Amino acid sequence: MASAPLYKSRSGWNALLPQRIAREDVPATRRFRTIIVGAGYTGLAAARRLAELAPDEEVLLLEASTIGEGAAGRNSGYLLINPGEPSANAAGFSADWATRQFALARAGFDGLRKLVETHSIACDWDEATPTVTAAATARVEKSARQTRQTYLDWGLVAQEYGPRDLQRMIGTDYYRYGLQSLTRALVQPAALHRGLADSLPETVVLVENTQVVAVGEGAPLRVQTNRGEFVADRVFVTNNLHARSLGLVQNRMIGIYTYGAFTPELEDGELARLGEAPRWGVLPAHRMGTTMRKTGRRLLIRSGDSYERELDPDKVRAMLTELYRRRFPHMRAHAFEHVWGGLTAVTHNGGFYFGEARPGLYASVGCGGAGVVRGTIHGKLLAELASGSQSALLTDRLKQKGPNWLPPEPFRGFGATTQIAWEQWQAGRER
Repeated sequence: MASAPLYKSRSGWNALLPQRIAREDVPATRRFRTIIVGAGYTGLAAARRLAELAPDEEVLLLEASTIGEGAAGRNSGYLLINPGEPSANAAGFSADWATRQFALARAGFDGLRKLVETHSIACDWDEATPTVTAAATARVEKSARQTRQTYLDWGLVAQEYGPRDLQRMIGTDYYRYGLQSLTRALVQPAALHRGLADSLPETVVLVENTQVVAVGEGAPLRVQTNRGEFVADRVFVTNNLHARSLGLVQNRMIGIYTYGAFTPELEDGELARLGEAPRWGVLPAHRMGTTMRKTGRRLLIRSGDSYERELDPDKVRAMLTELYRRRFPHMRAHAFEHVWGGLTAVTHNGGFYFGEARPGLYASVGCGGAGVVRGTIHGKLLAELASGSQSALLTDRLKQKGPNWLPPEPFRGFGATTQIAWEQWQAGRER
């Protein structure tokens, strides 16, 4: 069955917002030109673009969970323009792959910014707060310095931060080196997700808490859900990892849970212990490192990885508490008010599955990170592909490779868990 993961706790970001009433009314008609499965950032962008291209046609958008509670509302709220993996680009694309990847990411970012401005989406959009990619060990510092040189080669500004700069900014001597990250804005991700969903064109019919269990073959396409059958001429699958349950992208993606926690609101004295900057963001220079944000009188800690299964919340709380204590031993307490997990899809080579899987069935899945920006542009481009539109961005996107094949279980699970354990051990103090 294709379903949303049954998370063991609410998204901390969503818990900070007023209660939202989900849209659950099933439309009177069961026949649509287009049905979209999954209302994350990719699905929302696809629905919006389809409504622009065919303003007289209704689009049915089905979401298995409640807007703001799915993976789209469980990340750290960094809008990154990081380029994709070089291995995810086709032959002949590598010479200028970074330039082309940046063009895709920037298009996604610019599109989001315009929507936030146009619809006055209250998501704490912030382009001023400093965000740093930080290293805690000599080995990872060396790697981070090499990354900075790569940024300079690409013509990007890459400010450096020494240990005193970092201590003054964030209030800890834990890190020895930092460089300006490729974050273009910080947001409240659940608020952004909800705002995008609630500002969809009127011709987009959003139905939440509706799980798609199968998509038939042949024309028209029959979409089976826990609330009955719908029929469409074309179907878009934008539910990331859960596309596997619909028979798509098999042996190409794995599921990885990561974990986040919010402190309670901190009093002035405790906030001052988190550095001079009123707000800041820290991304890890090691892939198994810890992400942090000082935001809204709270500290966010995000770290940890588990394969396909969510860890027990008590275990997560203990892990994140230890990471908090390591970095800020001088805090009066190391308590958390909200602890949660989030699931994403990871591919071996960083490639997305993007395109027409079979006649009338389109998919964009496999986003392993920076999904807010990447998902937005991929959803838009997928809608244009299905509608016969042409653009330089779409042409570049179609040149990229899809995800590599992965071995079946139990080999896949053994390999993934072994690699996670090995990389976590290698990360050491970076965790």
